[in-house]
Amino acid sequence: MSIPTMQWAQVAEKVGGPLVYKQIPVPKPGPDQILVKIRYSGVCHTDLHAMMGHWPIPVKMPLVGGHEGAGIVVQGANWSTNS
Repeated sequence: MSIPTMQWAQVAEKVGGPLVYKQIPVPKPGPDQILVKIRYSGVCHTDLHAMMGHWPIPVKMPLVGGHEGAGIVVQGANWSTNS
């Protein structure tokens, strides 16, 4: 399976700002990480509160919401159960 270098996403570029539909880079997984092709993702109030800056801690922008995703692992670490 070929992994693309770019993907489309709804991005909040600043707190309280509008969402922008644009291409962003597909991240490369680190040594203990996996890359998941998200098939479905919900947007919940946690995402909305983060985008609007309703929390007492700063939110890292730009923000791509949808932390409750379901998908398929397409790339990952070379894990072994023989360690």
